[in-house]
Amino acid sequence: MSTFMNSSLFFSFFLAIFSVVGVGASEIHTIKFINQCGHGTPCLVVNGQNVSTGQDYTVNSLFSGIAYLQTGQCDVNGEDCTLLEMNLVNPTCAGCGSSVDISLIAPHSYNVETSFAYYNGCDGLGADCNDPNCATAFFAPEDWYAQRQCEANNVDLLIAFCANASDIVLGGSVSSPASSSSTTISTLLPSTPVTSTGTTPSSTTMSQNNTPTPLIGVGGASLSTSGSVPSPSAKKCQTRPNSTGTLAKRKPTELVAKKHRQRRPF
Repeated sequence: MSTFMNSSLFFSFFLAIFSVVGVGASEIHTIKFINQCGHGTPCLVVNGQNVSTGQDYTVNSLFSGIAYLQTGQCDVNGEDCTLLEMNLVNPTCAGCGSSVDISLIAPHSYNVETSFAYYNGCDGLGADCNDPNCATAFFAPEDWYAQRQCEANNVDLLIAFCANASDIVLGGSVSSPASSSSTTISTLLPSTPVTSTGTTPSSTTMSQNNTPTPLIGVGGASLSTSGSVPSPSAKKCQTRPNSTGTLAKRKPTELVAKKHRQRRPF
């Protein structure tokens, strides 16, 4: 009996370890950009290193970074511009999944309309900051109402400039400041992620696709993502090797618990 119980306990322990490893190994997140401003370059930054200038970015692990539209005055960590902070992670407890927000806490300041929305989970949940006094951004560390959390596994993120990302994901139509006409939105998502042997500065596996793939989402219209890839004359994203700069980063916590901020380099 003792031998049987020991074998059973060992088998249960093995299954638990296998399950944890399996869940971690299957985590994947994709970040997409849409720029309808008619100018500027999307910048996705991790640890002071630019990892995308508008191309789709897929990481096979949790992801933590920042994004902004480089319009000429933005520093490496988005100083002097509207900042988007993101943590994409499969939740391992209640309230500790993905979290994304827009920040206008100094030294950040408004430069263009910036928005985001989750898709492939929590579809359309996000925020849109379209003026310097928008009610959807952090202006002080305690402005927790600006944070948007998602508890879905393998959730993806759409970041839009001069457009409302939630409208895009939900299949509506938006008017771009660069044009007086209305843009028809597609909600088509890529059927399979792009694969690559590249790595991010933090040594996580990632993939980049130089041609943005169409969105598949809740609606069914078609969306052109032209403008997400910068032209040769566009403003360039900056990179700071071995960046030691830090930003105040919000860490997802249980909704009933006291939220807090954590400082560490992106």
